[in-house]
Amino acid sequence: MKHIVAITMAIAVGIVYSQSRCGSSSCLKGVPSCIEIHPPAIHITGEKTALERQVIGEYREIEKDAWVTSTVMVPSKGERRAVVAADETMLQAIKLMELNEDKIRLYKDMGIIGEMNNGYVGIVDEKKLQSMREGTVIRTLVNDENNARQIIFIKSSDSKDARDPETIQFGYDFAKEQYAKAKKGDWLQKEDGSWVKK
Repeated sequence: MKHIVAITMAIAVGIVYSQSRCGSSSCLKGVPSCIEIHPPAIHITGEKTALERQVIGEYREIEKDAWVTSTVMVPSKGERRAVVAADETMLQAIKLMELNEDKIRLYKDMGIIGEMNNGYVGIVDEKKLQSMREGTVIRTLVNDENNARQIIFIKSSDSKDARDPETIQFGYDFAKEQYAKAKKGDWLQKEDGSWVKK
């Protein structure tokens, strides 16, 4: 908008200036001014630039490149400490969780998927899922999400196995974080395995 105003002002000043100076014999007869003004081409678009999308949080290209130097929080005797994660398997798991995020949110909003007490996601209502055409797709999504989370739990707890007590504890700690971040109306699994709405 500022550019358009500046160009308009420049044109107006140029016309006034040319009219006042146009008394010379070098002006062509019938031409109102001696100066030709060629404003630059202006393209108005409704799309945001990459920088604008990044500033308002809609652009994740830099985030993708930044994963190599990202940090992962791991428990350390009740405290949290950050470690640099450069493991390719873990990076792929993180990217998969990013890709799944919107779909998981959709099915959480529909009351089909909830956060389990062990840090994984689960099917809340089997009957509702069986009546849906995309039941197989949802099960695959849950399975992929849980596989990605399991990789992150294992790598973050410096374990080699999902049955390692440190990995299991990491899952429980992750579940607590997910419970805290859950939206009102999300399904959460209690310690006894029953589901409740937040």
